Amino acid sequence: MYKWLDGTFPGTMKTTILKKLLLDQFILTPYCLTLFYTGMALMEGSEDTFEELRAKFLPTFIRSCAFWLPAQALNFMFIAPRFRIIYMGVCGMIWVNILCWIKRQSLSTETATTTVGECNVKA
Repeated sequence: MYKWLDGTFPGTMKTTILKKLLLDQFILTPYCLTLFYTGMALMEGSEDTFEELRAKFLPTFIRSCAFWLPAQALNFMFIAPRFRIIYMGVCGMIWVNILCWIKRQSLSTETATTTVGECNVKA
C-alpha cells in the first residue's frame, strides 16, 4: 500500500501528506477493523458475529485516528522509504497491543467479576 501511495502521491508537501493520511485512515482502516472484529467473533464462535463490531467500531476507529494519523504523518514526512518497514513494524506492535486492550474490554457496562483461585476480584 505504501509503495502505491508514494508512487501515486510523491513528495512531502502538506497537501500530499494529507491525501496519503486520508486514504490510509479512511479507506483501509474501516476495512481492517471490520475484518478484525468479525474474524475474531467467528473464531470465538460468537452467536452474533457483528455484535462486537457494532459496539466497538467507532471507539476503536477514533483511537486508531488518534494513534495512526500522527504516526503516519511522521512516517510520510520524515522516514525514508527504505526505513518504513522498521518504523511501521514498531508502530504496528504498539497498535496491536492497543487493539488487544480494546478487544478485552467488556461489551456490557456492568462491572465484571472474575474468579481467581478461590477469591473474587472485581475487574
